[in-house]
Amino acid sequence: MRDFRTVMGKLARQATWISLLTMVGMGLGFVNMALLFPRFLTADEFGLARLLVSITAIVAQLASFGAENTVLRYFPYVRDDARGHRGLFGVVLLIGTLGSFVALLVLGLFNAHLGHWFQNDSDLYGEHGMVVLPLVLSEVYYLLLRSFSRSVHRSIAPVFAREFLLRALQTALIGAHILWHLPFGLFIDIYAATFVVTTGVLAFDLWRADALKLGLRSIRLPRRLRRSMIRYGAFTFGSGLASMAVGSIDQVMIGAMLHDGLSYVAYYSVAVFLASLVTVPARALMLPTVPILAEAWRNRDHDEISSIYRRTASIQLVACSFILLCIWACIHPLFSLLKPEYALGKPALLILGIAQMVALSQGVGGSIVSTSRNYWFDAVSGAFLLILNVTLDYFFILWWGFVGAAWSSLVSVSIVVLFRVFFLYRRYGLWPYDGRTVLTLLLFAGVGIALWYVPHVQIAAVDILLRAGLVSLLFLPLVHWLKLAPELGDQVFKLLRRFRQIIPGA
Repeated sequence: MRDFRTVMGKLARQATWISLLTMVGMGLGFVNMALLFPRFLTADEFGLARLLVSITAIVAQLASFGAENTVLRYFPYVRDDARGHRGLFGVVLLIGTLGSFVALLVLGLFNAHLGHWFQNDSDLYGEHGMVVLPLVLSEVYYLLLRSFSRSVHRSIAPVFAREFLLRALQTALIGAHILWHLPFGLFIDIYAATFVVTTGVLAFDLWRADALKLGLRSIRLPRRLRRSMIRYGAFTFGSGLASMAVGSIDQVMIGAMLHDGLSYVAYYSVAVFLASLVTVPARALMLPTVPILAEAWRNRDHDEISSIYRRTASIQLVACSFILLCIWACIHPLFSLLKPEYALGKPALLILGIAQMVALSQGVGGSIVSTSRNYWFDAVSGAFLLILNVTLDYFFILWWGFVGAAWSSLVSVSIVVLFRVFFLYRRYGLWPYDGRTVLTLLLFAGVGIALWYVPHVQIAAVDILLRAGLVSLLFLPLVHWLKLAPELGDQVFKLLRRFRQIIPGA
């Protein structure tokens, strides 16, 4: 068995760089989503941009047939650099291309119907809905290329492309719009082009590293392996669709069900983005972890899987608790930077943040299920999550408006997380929680209550800095003292040592 500290150290190093890129990207995303797009686009225009991205996320997952998880799961069995990994990448690209063209055909034929569905006074979807076609094509290829990158342990490149570069390009786009008052048609076309560019960058990185081996002339997948892959892809299709599409379906249903739905999509999308800050550490940890889990299942290394499960649950709960506390502390000054109507999203933001915290508290439980022989349960639970979310969305949006979509996400995610945790315990004896979980939750609750009594400063930027600093002073020292997530502390100290080496006397 590989030394556990070595494995976690490798994960932590990759996760550190991914976290840095993601945090910088999130900073750009905040500037775009919270300051620039809402200020210099109308709510309908901003809502249309987010709606197109939401539709793209759903359709791209359908068009790729869940191939991303299949590549990650089976790559250890076909790894053969000399033979182009037995043509696995080439086969997956062919399937994704076929699915893409079918999806594009359907979207093109039903564009008028979608325009009627999302109709508002300005008829923006009817005028610009076809922009979704290049978005879908680029997203399908991005999902597939990301699976190749993760399989060959180049997990940083996909994060650079989408978390950092995409947002930097969009910052430049909104800057150009501010300077030259671009027509909205041109703006939305260039907006779609930013996604295409980042997909091209990821393809270039794989080509430059000589890792994009299609192996179309040496497709040699044994019949038993092919059947297993097809069965696995079919089962994980539902779970992949659920994980990619739940938040997107919320926005699609808000746009379709509410009067002036595009504006409410804009309000909700800001809340979704701010709540997504909670997931930054988890996304950084997930990318390099999945291939290692697949390898551990292949080697039947139960101890390594169990250790990764417990430690990632601890790390993710601590990290997401800290970020959610910062959001909770700064929610009023944050929304004071937006147009007044966006304050309607405050309740949705808190509800979605708690939903993210519930989902992350299970560590990499979902990935453990999806890479195991019982991957069928991931498909069943994913399909159940999707159906439950859509059903609750319909009723909750009717009852409580767009905030109902946030409640729908919280309820459906909580139920499915409980199912997955108890399934892993009953089937494999794996359990992610221990005394540190209880201590983290108590610490989270205590700091959250204390923040309620802290007065605000009138200047929003100063208030945000002071309140975020207070959260850090209250939360982080206790996390270190209680040893709730020692791997995080180790990485912080390593970064500080590197900083001192770079800057003498620091």
